[in-house]
Amino acid sequence: MSKDKVSSKSSSRSELGSASFFFFKWTASSLEVYKKAIKTNYLTPIIAHCTRAREGDEDASKNFDYSELGANPRMVKDDREEIRARLKDAKNRVWTNEEAKPSLPISLVELSTIYRLKTLVKMCEKLWAIMGRMIEWFEANKSVCHRFAFNKVRESKEIFAHIRRMFESVCAMGEVFRLTSVNWKSCKYSNLLEPNDSEYTCSENSRLVITSPASSYVGEFQSQINYYRTLVYNVAISFGVVLEYIFSSVNREQYAIQQNNLLQTFLREIANVLQMLPPQYKDIQQRLKFSRRTASLLNDPPKNEFVFPIINNEVSDESKKESEKKLDQKKSAKVSSSKYYHGRTNDGKSGRSDRKSTRSPSLKSEPTQKSDKSKSKSKSKSKSKSKSKKKSTLKK
Repeated sequence: MSKDKVSSKSSSRSELGSASFFFFKWTASSLEVYKKAIKTNYLTPIIAHCTRAREGDEDASKNFDYSELGANPRMVKDDREEIRARLKDAKNRVWTNEEAKPSLPISLVELSTIYRLKTLVKMCEKLWAIMGRMIEWFEANKSVCHRFAFNKVRESKEIFAHIRRMFESVCAMGEVFRLTSVNWKSCKYSNLLEPNDSEYTCSENSRLVITSPASSYVGEFQSQINYYRTLVYNVAISFGVVLEYIFSSVNREQYAIQQNNLLQTFLREIANVLQMLPPQYKDIQQRLKFSRRTASLLNDPPKNEFVFPIINNEVSDESKKESEKKLDQKKSAKVSSSKYYHGRTNDGKSGRSDRKSTRSPSLKSEPTQKSDKSKSKSKSKSKSKSKSKKKSTLKK
């Protein structure tokens, strides 16, 4: 192998290592920006609408703290007394002239969006905190990562592929909620992302517009939450894979560093974040159109962890055939039992058959046989009778 090929491979590995670290830091900063924008432009308005509180009121937001519920219904706390107190306060509230009394009704669908969106924002906050600590670890151990994690072609490609998926998923969050786009085409590693002509571009942030009835806007809002859920899941899964590759490469080379326990802690924290994933909305008819890059990231949404059975009113042909077979078996059982019922007449349903009648069991009990004791008694009696007869003949 020539020196030029060796140098080109080493340069490509170093480029992937530098690009991975570059896009990982950009993923963390973009995730923080979009998390704040989604919270301000979408979560706060829906909380203000459903709680009848002013926007920016942190107390109203705390009343709807669903961050610890996750997707497990067994973790739901009993807060009925708290709800009664809030309803009583809302009833006795005095409205001032500065704020107009709201006239839009509140639907259960809108309340469900608060839970899902707030949980997803909380998941992004936790992932961003873990990324920040991981960036500090990268900065302190950059030489170790370049020596082991990015020293081999396969590992470096896999790590970059998953960091790229993290970065693209975060950028897609801006497209889902129509926020300001991330201008990554002008960066020095843009060629590694393979840009195309249909990339998402936007210069300002959109905001949730609440109208009445709720069905006029909530369908699109539910679709956005579903897409946001898929992207948050992609970020968490790819983040865990990146840590697994780095951790395994360091251990395989038997290079002892003090931060091994920290990497294992990161993996446990990411697993805890994934446990918070809320359920997705089912049967959403409104589909939104995105760029090719974002659409490819939304093809495989994560399934719900807890699924309740849905009763289907339509009966399939196979189930009908099975039910007919069961009915036929029951009928045949009834016919055979009729033979037992008409056992005294030795015919079925009072109609004699042409077959030769074989003895079949009936409800009438069989005559009992003599026991051994009764047989011995009868033998002794017969012997005594025979002896008495002999004596009478002798006398004569």
